[in-house]
Amino acid sequence: MKAMRNLLLQAREEEMILAVLENGILSDLAVESAESRDLVGGIYKGIVKNVVPSLNGMFVDIGIAKNGFLRMKNTQQNHAEGEAILVQVEKDSTETKGPLMTEKIGLPGKYAVALFHTDYIGISKKIRKEETREKLRLEVQKICPAGMGVIVRTAAESIEPDIFRRDLMNLRNIGEIIQKRFRVEKGPALLYREGDLAVRAFRDYMTGDTECLITNDRKIYQRLLDMASRESEEEQKKIRLYESEIPLFTGYHVDEQLEGLFQREVSLESGGSIVIDYTEALTAIDVNSGSFQSKGLPHSELAFLVNCSAAKEIARQIRLRAIGGIIMVDFLDMDRESHKEKLLELLKQEVRKDHVKTVVCGMTSLGLVEITRKRTGHRLYEKYYENCPCCHGTGKILTGTSMAERILRDLEKKRMIGPFKTGIRIRCCEEAAEILNKPINQQHLRKIVNHDVLIESRDYKNRLTYEISFAED
Repeated sequence: MKAMRNLLLQAREEEMILAVLENGILSDLAVESAESRDLVGGIYKGIVKNVVPSLNGMFVDIGIAKNGFLRMKNTQQNHAEGEAILVQVEKDSTETKGPLMTEKIGLPGKYAVALFHTDYIGISKKIRKEETREKLRLEVQKICPAGMGVIVRTAAESIEPDIFRRDLMNLRNIGEIIQKRFRVEKGPALLYREGDLAVRAFRDYMTGDTECLITNDRKIYQRLLDMASRESEEEQKKIRLYESEIPLFTGYHVDEQLEGLFQREVSLESGGSIVIDYTEALTAIDVNSGSFQSKGLPHSELAFLVNCSAAKEIARQIRLRAIGGIIMVDFLDMDRESHKEKLLELLKQEVRKDHVKTVVCGMTSLGLVEITRKRTGHRLYEKYYENCPCCHGTGKILTGTSMAERILRDLEKKRMIGPFKTGIRIRCCEEAAEILNKPINQQHLRKIVNHDVLIESRDYKNRLTYEISFAED
């Protein structure tokens, strides 16, 4: 049975979240904060500051606080200090390091990815009909100039030729603008930035198997309609505006699924569980049989069944939590080599659903499965939690923004019970109070309560503590 796929785009002033649902189950997630948009995908004019042969790379000034690092293997040629180069960010900066960059630049479109400094033409392997592949290749050759390569995406297989040509022309024009800006700019500068999450949602997720894209924001809805109008009438019909008083993620039962992504232990349908722990070097995942009902099965069969159930959930959790780098999985011990091979094949099949490159490396002599996932940005929990000033980083506390969002969600749920009959007073930590007092959030609060809202900051020892009471209390 084919999965019913829906996209939910929830927009608030502070952040935008894209939730991908398959038959109501959260299968993919993207979060974009208004305060700190990721650098990944941005194309810059950079100036080489230091060439460091011992590190097999060079530091490049792109006009931000920390110099980026360009590995020799990601360069087109040797560069000298002071030279201007065109680079793209492929991994965001951290507290201690600047962004990781490459000269192998890719400009993504809905149906193709344009490549700089090459004439290579690649066609998605999922497009199997040779006739279709050849037609697409000819279209690319007609439109793309010398020095611009293209990788044709799977989505191009079933669209009209005019739509594909339009996408290629758009990529070509953007590429030409970037090259012109590179020649004009005197120093380090941002030349191109990836579109916001609304643009990426339409570009990367609005494929043929998507039922609809729903947003709670009218302005974003209009933008999405404009984008869809360039495709077809059918695409326009998939764009919908959510107007219910019930919050979008509450109405589609996404809130409770999101909460589960911050839990250390994840229950499996089989009765077993997986435990996820983060370290500086890697992410460790342990599989437990828990309350799995064996029904007289031998241990080898029991372990295999639990591991198969765990493999599917592990691939999903890695994707949803934006876990990158080295991942080590301790599955239940299995005696049969055939079971080990089937498990690895299943895991490889599941990670192919990921938009980010993920590789199942194999099983060690100790029975641990090694996985690597390209690290492009921060893990999900790092976007919502920060180091606690009390325990100096051994634990985590919610950010002020996240606390403000939690209070707003609480008020929206209270509003569902019935309208507020008087004004209210909110007592919360200073960080959350500051965010709630912003004009845009004040407007939102008045819309929910329909009365005056008084925000009072308190020096609570626990940031999670807040009080909502009637103003006269």
